[in-house]
Amino acid sequence: MNPRFASGRVAFSRMPTERELDEVAKKFDAIVVLVEEFELPYSLEEWKKRGVEVLHSPIPDFMAPSIEQLFEILRRIEENTAEGKHVLIHCMGGSGRSGTVAVAWLMYSQGLSLREALSRVRSLKPSAVETPDQLNVLKMLEKFLKK
Repeated sequence: MNPRFASGRVAFSRMPTERELDEVAKKFDAIVVLVEEFELPYSLEEWKKRGVEVLHSPIPDFMAPSIEQLFEILRRIEENTAEGKHVLIHCMGGSGRSGTVAVAWLMYSQGLSLREALSRVRSLKPSAVETPDQLNVLKMLEKFLKK
């Protein structure tokens, strides 16, 4: 497993396999799970058993979160990092949904423009942010953050 760090305590990746849970739990204190329930090969309780805080905020594959859902995810990541926790954001393949949230996190936490944040995340994962809907929610976020 190769998580990519969007910023100091926040990384994004593909979905860990069941065999990787222990390894991931050693590195991350909190996890943002963006896949839908039916995509999970194991119960989210497996994370909790390992002491990992879970935010399950499902987004259908190739779709984007609503702006409200995105802000809720960002607030939770902010709370976790403020507590000194390392946070892993994941979807199925580590590109669209998690890439979108990773870009949003850089915009929200570091004040980067959409262009700068997208460039940074794509330098780590070229396939990050896959659809027009995902790009559009990031454009909406950029407008909100400028206010």
